[in-house]
Amino acid sequence: MERKRVALLGSSRGLGSCLAKTLSASNGFQILGVARKKGLLENQEVELGPWFEAFPFDLSRVDEFEALESKLAEFAPQHILYVAGGGPYGPYDQVKFSAHQWAWRVSFEGAARVCHWSLKQPHLPQVVLVGSAICEDLGDLHGASYSAAKHALKGLYLSLRVEKPTWDLRLFSPGYLDTELLPKGASVRYKKVWDPEEVSVRFIDWMLDEELLGDHHSDSAYPPNGSVI
Repeated sequence: MERKRVALLGSSRGLGSCLAKTLSASNGFQILGVARKKGLLENQEVELGPWFEAFPFDLSRVDEFEALESKLAEFAPQHILYVAGGGPYGPYDQVKFSAHQWAWRVSFEGAARVCHWSLKQPHLPQVVLVGSAICEDLGDLHGASYSAAKHALKGLYLSLRVEKPTWDLRLFSPGYLDTELLPKGASVRYKKVWDPEEVSVRFIDWMLDEELLGDHHSDSAYPPNGSVI
């Protein structure tokens, strides 16, 4: 059976890492893992085996995207999952502006570049953008740049769905996830948060459901039951 080719952008940590493990465990996928931390990617290659290929690339370096686009053209993915994102935490005026710019680049502009590239391909890949159920519609105290990027990402998704209704562009908006990217001292850790392995399984099932072309899946901020840290 021919394996489905998945480019996983932001594969080394958080939900991206769980998605890489879940995809590998299913034995039906060939994965191109993209992230800026070369050491973490090399560890993934060893752990996940020959069907995982590492491609170190900093997704915030939007002025160097030609290198990533060349690799994507060579790999010819059927699915592109843009999981990368992040941003500084603190009062907007007390954070260096360069940190805000980094958040906008990696969380939004990189995704926008991937969508632009995808639409120029002879066979359009499915693209799944990862938003945020927490801050893509509302403001986020001390997380202004990250929240702004997620607002923009949702706006891009909605606009392209109108412009290209037959293209399978999707938006997956998770709630709080129990990963290393959620600070240990965060107040939400005293509540139930989502199990990222459980979310990754649901994500892939949803991604592969052809009847859900163009869908937006949004979880609640916290799981109603079951997923407890």
